[in-house]
Amino acid sequence: MKKLTLIVAALALVLGFSQCKKDNDTPSTNDNRIQITLNANYGGNGSKTTFNPANATFAWSTSATEYINVGGSESGYLGQLDNSTAQGTGTFTGDITAPQNGETLHFFYLGNGNHAGATTLDFSNQNGTDVTNCHIAIGSQTYSSGQTDFSAELNMAMAIAYFDLSGFNNDSKAAETVYLSGNDVYSIAAINYKEGTITGNSKGQIKLGTANNGMYVALIPSVTTSTTLNFASSSKAGSMTFNNGIKPAYFYSNSGGALLVEAAAGSGIPGTFSVSASKKVFFSKGNLQYQASTGTWRFAEHQYDYIGNAAGNNNFTETRSTQSDWIDLFGWGTSGWNNGNTNYMPYNNYYTNPAGSSNGYGYGPKVKPGNSYVYTYNLTGDYANADWGVYNTISNGGTGWRTLTGGTTADAEWYYLLFTRAASTIGETENARFAKGNVNSIHGVILFPDSYTHPSGVTTPTGINLTGSDAWNGNRYDLDAWSAMEAAGAVFLPVTGRAENASIYTPTTPVAYYWSSSYYDSGKAYGFYLASTQLGCSSYYRYYGYAVRLVKDVE
Repeated sequence: MKKLTLIVAALALVLGFSQCKKDNDTPSTNDNRIQITLNANYGGNGSKTTFNPANATFAWSTSATEYINVGGSESGYLGQLDNSTAQGTGTFTGDITAPQNGETLHFFYLGNGNHAGATTLDFSNQNGTDVTNCHIAIGSQTYSSGQTDFSAELNMAMAIAYFDLSGFNNDSKAAETVYLSGNDVYSIAAINYKEGTITGNSKGQIKLGTANNGMYVALIPSVTTSTTLNFASSSKAGSMTFNNGIKPAYFYSNSGGALLVEAAAGSGIPGTFSVSASKKVFFSKGNLQYQASTGTWRFAEHQYDYIGNAAGNNNFTETRSTQSDWIDLFGWGTSGWNNGNTNYMPYNNYYTNPAGSSNGYGYGPKVKPGNSYVYTYNLTGDYANADWGVYNTISNGGTGWRTLTGGTTADAEWYYLLFTRAASTIGETENARFAKGNVNSIHGVILFPDSYTHPSGVTTPTGINLTGSDAWNGNRYDLDAWSAMEAAGAVFLPVTGRAENASIYTPTTPVAYYWSSSYYDSGKAYGFYLASTQLGCSSYYRYYGYAVRLVKDVE
């Protein structure tokens, strides 16, 4: 992904914004209650809720009731105030549980609307949101026994960023939804009524909606000194780095104008996956495809795309080496690097019997050290060019890709990815690594990255980590749901069938096979397989035509 590092203009604000879901505490029923009045127009620009982008300030609404939640440093949540009798003035009144003498009162403005006792704010969906709908501002004052009148300056605890996302519009298609994510980007804020603070407590993607050239976004402050924001739609990606992190009460803009996020064709999925105790990778955006007539390699446009039984894979004629049909099922090691032997090109049909082997078992570049052929090697080291991603430039993905290693022990990358690595909790399942699913009516397996927050409003998957589960019948996701999961880093490997004996093997139930870069013996290599009640790693004849999904090491 292309990074754009820039110095952004930052103007201190007094309040902030965005549309939120709330988790509520039940207000106290203590009979020891007092009525208080808060003057929230004290100091600076005052306390504000209607955003004015011209000068990055806010003003109290004159046409709607606003609310203030009150917390105490000893007591926690105490109650709520409103300005129903004095709209637009910043004067709030209400009954609260009586605090203790000397206790610090914290006054929380939680955006437009009545959010009594809210303990969390969900910022994950800011699609078309008015910037004033989801912001947090906090002020404090010490309570003295018998006191009923208070004045406090409410300072914005959030940040506002103004982005130009027009580069994510796809010229040939309908506008695509853009999602925001990052290692220090939070989608949920936790409210602490005793301390008078908010903290980000859930890292996850934020839905920004359809790309346009001016979009205000609420950001929860970060905890690092440098924060990179990743933007992704279904076909494009970009990033922007705030060198000093995300700070509260800042307005990030280009001298008041929108910050342009440069977008380029996306080649990978943003989630990272551990494939060993010390190595992480991210996956390409789709399965590998090849066109013989032009010698072009590319990634499928979407993760759920596959050719399978279409004309390209099933065209076993003499013209296969010059055909224009795309194929996505390959014999093992058929990168086009033939090491002096032309039998190992990507367009060969899948039962070619190379010289020096029997029954087609020797598929893959043959090596002739002296007078004998050797087939016991991995697609690494001296033979790394036999790996499709190492040898070839991918037209929509560049270079630097490779194939995962395979095997049935934890030192094999496919095995570690599926059965060993530590990952996030989804629902009640710890270390959620995979689940069978159906995306856009295509069966396959969903891989969850090491750090993953399942999108709000999207059905939680079932059958997680179960190899025999037929859960894809229940885990059905349409394109909107999948776009949110993909932006959160999820990977999808579709069922593809396999090519065998000059034909496409199409079983009665969906099945998929994906190659690794590791050999098993002189006739077989390791791969990953998926069927309705099976999922795992095994060895297969090299002349079978299997799918290839490439990865890139995280540096």
